[in-house]
Amino acid sequence: MYRKHLASVLLALVTANAPQLIAEPVLYGSYIEIQSESTTAGLRKVPGLGLSAKTFANRTAGAHRSILFWNISRGSWNGQSLDSLKIVTVIESHGVPGSPLEGAMKAVVYIDEKATDEKAAALLDLARELAPRYLKNVKRIRKAPIQFVKKDHALRLSIRNHLAVDVETHEHDSAAICEAVCGKDPQPGKPLSRHVKSEKALGQKSLYKAEDLDVRWTSTTSQSCLFGQFGL
Repeated sequence: MYRKHLASVLLALVTANAPQLIAEPVLYGSYIEIQSESTTAGLRKVPGLGLSAKTFANRTAGAHRSILFWNISRGSWNGQSLDSLKIVTVIESHGVPGSPLEGAMKAVVYIDEKATDEKAAALLDLARELAPRYLKNVKRIRKAPIQFVKKDHALRLSIRNHLAVDVETHEHDSAAICEAVCGKDPQPGKPLSRHVKSEKALGQKSLYKAEDLDVRWTSTTSQSCLFGQFGL
């Protein structure tokens, strides 16, 4: 009896002092999300914009637009190393994404032009894993020169001839101060992407112009803007 008790005590001591194994993420990086709601007029073909004459912006008044950006720092997916590669998804929906009234959605996925065909396929599969709900109706997938620059609290995401986004990050202890500076978030703490830990940020300006969604918009403020990290 004494030996059994001693063995139990020794096992408990060994277990308590054993190093805790923490699983490292297979893949991780930074994340930006911008949601905006704006009403724009029909567009005619304008030199340099690349828009067809039949293109109309925001055919449904009050349509919601979302931009999801994943900047992969390090990691592999489907056997492919995706270090330093990027993915951008642009979504248009009839209502607020993630709400019961989000309605029909369509999306375009932009994949880092530096990716090989094998890595591009892995990036697309990763995007579907991170945002499966919003990539059910993908209208187009294209490789693009995705640029991301971070300087202090200023962030800039751009795709030549397609997209430009400026974001400013802030650190606040007070939710009231955060809302006053960054705007009221319809879904606080609930990013559209899975596996994300994010904080509210200030979306200063977003511009999108392309035939991919038959839409063009410019917004000087964002209804919701998040910046953070993702990992899985």
